Amino acid sequence: MGNIVLLDDLTINKIAAGEVIERPANVVKELVENSIDAGADNIVIEVKNGGKTFIKITDNGKGIRQDDMAISLERHATSKIRKVEDLEKTYTMGFRGEALASISAISTLTMQSKTKDEFTGTKIVAKAGNIIESEECGMQVGTTILVENLFFNTPVRYKFLKQDATEFRYIKEWVQKVALVNPNISFRLLNDGKNIFFSNGNGNILDIIYLMYGKEIKENLLEVNYESDNIKVTGVIGNTLISRDNRKEQIIFLNKRNIKNNVLINSADQAFKGAVGIGKYGFYILNLDMPANFYDVNVHPTKMEVRFKDEDKIYKVVYHAIKSTMLKFEFLGNNENEEHNEEYIENEYEFLTNEYSEKSSNSKSENQEQKETEHNIIANINSKNELRKREEARTVKYKYIGILFRTFIIIEVENEIFLIDQHAAHERVLYEKIKENYKKKVSQNSQMMLMPEVINLTHREMEFVKNNIEIFKNTGFDIEIFGENSVKINGIPDLEYKAKTQNIFMDILDEMLTNERTSIKDVEERFIATVACKAAVKANMDLSVQEVENLIQSLLSLNNPYTCPHGRPTTIKIDKDFIKKQYIIKWI
Repeated sequence: MGNIVLLDDLTINKIAAGEVIERPANVVKELVENSIDAGADNIVIEVKNGGKTFIKITDNGKGIRQDDMAISLERHATSKIRKVEDLEKTYTMGFRGEALASISAISTLTMQSKTKDEFTGTKIVAKAGNIIESEECGMQVGTTILVENLFFNTPVRYKFLKQDATEFRYIKEWVQKVALVNPNISFRLLNDGKNIFFSNGNGNILDIIYLMYGKEIKENLLEVNYESDNIKVTGVIGNTLISRDNRKEQIIFLNKRNIKNNVLINSADQAFKGAVGIGKYGFYILNLDMPANFYDVNVHPTKMEVRFKDEDKIYKVVYHAIKSTMLKFEFLGNNENEEHNEEYIENEYEFLTNEYSEKSSNSKSENQEQKETEHNIIANINSKNELRKREEARTVKYKYIGILFRTFIIIEVENEIFLIDQHAAHERVLYEKIKENYKKKVSQNSQMMLMPEVINLTHREMEFVKNNIEIFKNTGFDIEIFGENSVKINGIPDLEYKAKTQNIFMDILDEMLTNERTSIKDVEERFIATVACKAAVKANMDLSVQEVENLIQSLLSLNNPYTCPHGRPTTIKIDKDFIKKQYIIKWI
């Protein structure tokens, strides 16, 4: 007898279950997705012992016909596709026909269902994939599925389950995610008889976000509604006041299916650059709506992984969706200039993807070509031409009050007080100026030193300088290799205000080596941000009224004035009502 045999159905189903069903959360996912496909707008999920012994899903969907009940437990049995061509146009969550068969193979499954045109419902009970009971039952239109004793016949799989609380956390996290992308569906989650999560299905995603993340997050969200190339991006992103140390609050859906894809993650990261700070991550909950033939979710049975036919197009659309939304965030009561914003986004995108056109290298404004007569760094930080381009969009009537603690500029706008951090604001202005010149391959003016300085470096420092010498030069350093482990500094960026430290080179070098990056784009971004930080006006540095006015106007002219490149806010707002409340509280 040969060594190769055909496996029996039970073994096949157990193997399939191992790919589809790894833990109780997978059971919940598959069954709830079937409920959504059935058109349900009210779904109740009940679990006990973290879902190990009891999972019950009840919905008010269209139900399953009596003559379809038994076959629905067979492998590759589905009502959602008929032929291979349907894979390119299906939008349903479950279409493989593996979920019910896989679940029933490793549990005791009880399923009750009724359609609107049937007088009674049908109940079947299956254990280890075999139907052991079938009868009529009374019930409302919809489906109820009870899964008990999960993995009872696969003890190895059961052994690897986590504690009940951990397994329930996986279930809760998934239910909340699916509620976010389906705000028109009411979800109720119960754990050991206790009501844990409830969404009312009113269609407002912000209500669900409030339940999950609280008031602060809800009040600092921007609505995304962007469409291009037959791809629509909707959802919410956090404004510049929200940043995180990890990616836990970055959620992406594709046609309402939660997915993970590095192309989308990288695109979002690039879009948030300069807005949330280096080393921080933006907050976003996004759904991409696109034709089914644009992508393939048949990479893995869990359908979490996805491949796109045109990754570049998807990357660009997501980038533009986030960036354009960020630029609509009102700053000091300003209105956005849509045409200018789009131009800015396109240039930023081309710079970050290393596709910047040479045509812009020769596009120098009239006023940029004029030699500045005053040695006032803040007055020179933006060209007058750029200010004119933004004049209509950034016209703000404000009253200058003064400077608090020699650090915070105070202005009044209507019924609000704004505190502007002079260092963070100037850092942002310098960062944008340096980056704009850098991407256009326009070298910064260098402040030539009276006595060039030779600096001895360590081997590691020297390697960094050699590998990135063009970045040094393009940001304003007049530098040359001087011997095996030395460099000669002839000039430094002409960006400083009053403090003429010759140590700026070593300050920048130390900062770059402390936070070293491998990606060339990461190095460029961090380098430009570091130069801006070291050259910016510092706290406790006295500014004249004219210098303050120039700084405010320069900040207002930017497309992204909200934070410094490292993520610190440039401005905080205190409204009149807040101040009134403080006096009322004190009086009471």
